[in-house]
Amino acid sequence: MKSKTTPKKLMMQESDISKFERLQAQLQSLYTEFGVLAKGKPNDALNVFKLGLINKVLEEANTILNDESRPFGDFTQFDVDAMPNNSDVLLVLSMYLNGLEKLRADNITADDYERPNHWCWLVDGKVSDIRTSPPRKLKY
Repeated sequence: MKSKTTPKKLMMQESDISKFERLQAQLQSLYTEFGVLAKGKPNDALNVFKLGLINKVLEEANTILNDESRPFGDFTQFDVDAMPNNSDVLLVLSMYLNGLEKLRADNITADDYERPNHWCWLVDGKVSDIRTSPPRKLKY
C-alpha cells in the first residue's frame, strides 16, 4: 500500500504577495466576465485573443501554485486546437481561484485575536505588517 505524503506548504516571500494579489484580481475579473458569458451562452467557444489572455494568467498562476496546489495536476492551460467554451473556462477559473485562496489562507493570520478582522500575511512563516482580508471560508 502506497503511503500518502502531505503536500509541502508553500511559504510566501514578500515579493510574492503583490504578484499574488494582482494575479488573484485578474482571475477574479476573468471569472466574473465569464460568469456573465456562461450564463447567457455557456456552449459558445472562445476566440483566440481571449484564450491567449486566459492562458497567460493561468501560466502565471502555475508559477505560484506547486503541483499539489494546482487544481488539476496535468492541466496547465487550454489548448488552442481544442477551443474551450465559456462554461469550460468558468469551471477552470473557479478551481484556480479556490487554489489561490487556499494558498492565501495558509499564509495569513489574524495579527490580533482580540480583533478578528485584522489579518496579515505571513512572510517566510513570520507575521508581517502587510494587511489582507480574512480567509473567505473563515469559521468562528
